[in-house]
Amino acid sequence: MTEVVVRGNPGSLIQLDQCQKCGGIWCDKWELFPVDFSEADRLEPMDEKRLREAVKLPAKKLDCPRCADELHVFADPILPKDIQLSRCRHCDGIWLNRGQFHRYKDFQRHTREAKMDETSLLRQLSKKLINPEAWVLTGTKGLYAYPRGEEESDETVKQSVSGAAKLIVETLVRTILGL
Repeated sequence: MTEVVVRGNPGSLIQLDQCQKCGGIWCDKWELFPVDFSEADRLEPMDEKRLREAVKLPAKKLDCPRCADELHVFADPILPKDIQLSRCRHCDGIWLNRGQFHRYKDFQRHTREAKMDETSLLRQLSKKLINPEAWVLTGTKGLYAYPRGEEESDETVKQSVSGAAKLIVETLVRTILGL
């Protein structure tokens, strides 16, 4: 497989893997969803008519290119029947046969357009761009940086440490006394 870099939302770059033989695309955990819609045209530029036709997944067993676990067809009731994704249950990566990536991104774009008008989209995008802490970064092994959560107070940390210490001492006393 060859590494291909695509634009993500908002303004990040995501590294996907594409098979040069069959045109299929491998997305590590969380890489499929933020990819920009226009990237589908660039990744699957072959025969457009053929790409848009629904293709059944092969009957042969497919293995995950990351962990060699078996891939399973992912059935989501929200997705149209012509979009067939194979998912690794171990590392959560997703395999898309040639044409599936384009169909998925078209479905994602139409769903977003139906739910939001252009003004709402621009308003949300401008909020995200202003606040870099809300950005999600992805890499070749999937999601590795999350938006920062709230910091825990010192009191919460003290309670957690004292609770853990108490549990350890109780376990040791029970082990020694044979309870």
